[in-house]
Amino acid sequence: MGDLIEFTSWPSHKNIFYKISSSGLIFEVKGQNNAAIGLLKNVGPTCDLWVVLGQSNHTWIKDKEGQGVTAQTPNIINNTEYRKFWLTWRSGCIQLGRYNNRSPIISYKYKMKLNFITFCSGSGNMENTIPVHWRFELPPIIEKPRLKPITGGELQWVEADNQLPDGSMIGGYENEILYIIRARHSGSLTPGKFVPSEGVGYIAWGGLSHEKMAFEVLCGFDCTWIPTCDNKIPVGAVEGGYSEDRKREKLYVGRALYNGHLVPGKVQPSHQVCYIPYDGREIAVEKYEILTSFFENQRCANKLLDIQLYVDLNAPNSESEAEDAEVENAEFELFD
Repeated sequence: MGDLIEFTSWPSHKNIFYKISSSGLIFEVKGQNNAAIGLLKNVGPTCDLWVVLGQSNHTWIKDKEGQGVTAQTPNIINNTEYRKFWLTWRSGCIQLGRYNNRSPIISYKYKMKLNFITFCSGSGNMENTIPVHWRFELPPIIEKPRLKPITGGELQWVEADNQLPDGSMIGGYENEILYIIRARHSGSLTPGKFVPSEGVGYIAWGGLSHEKMAFEVLCGFDCTWIPTCDNKIPVGAVEGGYSEDRKREKLYVGRALYNGHLVPGKVQPSHQVCYIPYDGREIAVEKYEILTSFFENQRCANKLLDIQLYVDLNAPNSESEAEDAEVENAEFELFD
């Protein structure tokens, strides 16, 4: 249920604007003529679209440039009873119709986002001193949920074997709940999955899925999964290990959907995929989720770790060095 609003509008009175969070409205109106509804992108003295009922036995929709459509509608409203209508604005079309009748009375194409609505009586060139009575229900305001900081739950890697430590983080499912681990393999430290029913961990490496009996389990809850793809790594992505080569490339904790299962694995940015251990194989998935510490690096301006700067390590030329030396000598002379 929304907010039920009932009021009377008079010509030349001040207007109230209502924020709209939907693309339609059901309203009731009682008046002799000149019942006007204004729709706007931003609140101001001019409406972007006008819907007017009962103006000289006509109904029309008009934009602020004066373009619009008109329909002949004798006795569409009267001053003795409320009459009910629906109004919609979506997919670039605004339509007005009678309640319980799907066929619109009038339609008009428009190109703008409409955020506010107002109801009034004819004024200006629509001379009229008779009020218009309105009843309508506005949809509830959809507010963005406020994030509440939490304490505790910091992520940490805990050594384990075939038993899970307290606070182990659930990472996905594959016929059962899966947990996030990391284990050493061929010089790498690689994130993977733990299967409780088997008491075994698995990591993806070299095209295969490798069993691990000794591993670390990720524990905590202060984090979130963010959808991404390729090598788009969000700021705050959780590091799970490193590659086996000399560069020691960072590997991040990721997970991906495959054959209806959600399987944890490793994200290797240079390969632009998330590797998951599945059915004895290493599966590469381009679209995946990456685990992110939500409150880490809140001051960062960039959201992705995709900006790599070239650092010029060449020394300045000799002319610049000479100028700098002269400036330094001049400063010392001032204090001699």
